[in-house]
Amino acid sequence: MSLRVRLIGAFVVLLASLAGLGAWNAWRLWEMGAVSNRIIADNFDSVVAAQQMKESLERQDSALLFLLLGQKERGERQLREHRARFEAAFDRAAHNITEVGEAEVIESIRSEYADYARLADPTAYFADAEPRFNHLRGELDRLLTLNQEAMRRKSSEAAAISRTSFIAAIGVAGVLTLAGIVIVVFFAGSLLRSIDGLTAASGAIAAGNLDITVPVRGGDEIAKLATSFNAMAGRLREVRDSNLGELMRARQVLLENVDHLRELDRLKSAFVAAAAHELRTPLMTFQMGIHLLIEDAGNLTARQHELLDLCRDESAKLVRLSTELLDLSKIESGEAAPRLARLPVAALIGGALDPLRLTIEAHRITLAVDLPADLPPVMADRMQIERVVANLITNAVRATPAGGSITISARTAGSRVTISVADTGHGIPAEYFERIFVPFIQVPGPPSGGAGLGLSISKRIIEAHGGELAVESKPGAGSTFTFTLRS
Repeated sequence: MSLRVRLIGAFVVLLASLAGLGAWNAWRLWEMGAVSNRIIADNFDSVVAAQQMKESLERQDSALLFLLLGQKERGERQLREHRARFEAAFDRAAHNITEVGEAEVIESIRSEYADYARLADPTAYFADAEPRFNHLRGELDRLLTLNQEAMRRKSSEAAAISRTSFIAAIGVAGVLTLAGIVIVVFFAGSLLRSIDGLTAASGAIAAGNLDITVPVRGGDEIAKLATSFNAMAGRLREVRDSNLGELMRARQVLLENVDHLRELDRLKSAFVAAAAHELRTPLMTFQMGIHLLIEDAGNLTARQHELLDLCRDESAKLVRLSTELLDLSKIESGEAAPRLARLPVAALIGGALDPLRLTIEAHRITLAVDLPADLPPVMADRMQIERVVANLITNAVRATPAGGSITISARTAGSRVTISVADTGHGIPAEYFERIFVPFIQVPGPPSGGAGLGLSISKRIIEAHGGELAVESKPGAGSTFTFTLRS
């Protein structure tokens, strides 16, 4: 039997039980209402009729006294009126006989009243009417008492029915509640045990234990789910034992290698930084010594002068290389985080361009600067961005032959400002577009004069500012380096 059928069956039983309880309570309420109706229909009318007959009888007795006292008109009028009322009340009582002995009382009242009503001589009142009046009133009291006792008895019956119904309703409701609790606990317990088993098995599989299985009980939906779960676990075991499992393990022996390579890269960077730092001081000392020799080189030959000049240039390259290596290491380690401030683009470009104007003129290169007047300021570290612009301009000068041109421009692009340095130099082959930002990579062609660290440092500086540095180039047609900054 499926879980759905069992649940529906349990709910149907509960609903049927509740419907039965409701119907039984409705029937008992109807029965109580019927008892109340019987009290009203059977006895209340007779009680009212008896009281009205007693009142009419009292008035007739008073009318006879009026006649005896000589008030004939008043006595006769009152006598006719209350005889009619008595007869009407008697007629209602005679047609509402519901209790044992009530018929005999009605007949006695009928007979006694007939004799009482035949009395026409007021002088006979004390001699004959008074005993009949007392006897008739006693019969009326008897009729009244009979119906009042019946009303009290039926009221007691209604109260007994009410108590019985209340106790029975409480009992049936308790039984139904207990049955509902038992059903819920049974089904919920069975369902939760199955789900707990599946949950525990899922956790075990997530932890790597693929040999676990879930017991399958019955043929309901939970059993089907357990069967599917076991099939899935079996398939995972097959994958683990197959070549795909081997491949996944190899992908993992690989991830470990990547972590190892990252650690090696970190150690390499630390070594390069330490080496550059240690080499910088002796190199500067060596460079200073060469300068002193050049200044006091009166007894040297032309060949010796040439060698000193060469040593001076090479020592300058070594000092610049050690400085760039230290800068790259600081940027990669996060020690050289940019100190952002809102700066005008013209000031940044001007600060980088001014020291290079004589070099540009010496190479006979035309310079153009295109900066719109409405450019917004950018968030930048002045020294770092001026270094990036200076690197790009220096590279453009080296790549551009005499007679060429360099254009520096800036544009607004949404919430960013795009700054470009374009030249008409030799250009860069497409296969070097990504590699030129790797340290020590140099594009084949004219000598660059550097160690291949300028673009790598520039890219990392721009990325630390939250921007991007990209290149567009075509061999023989020049290159355009573009970077973005937040405005």
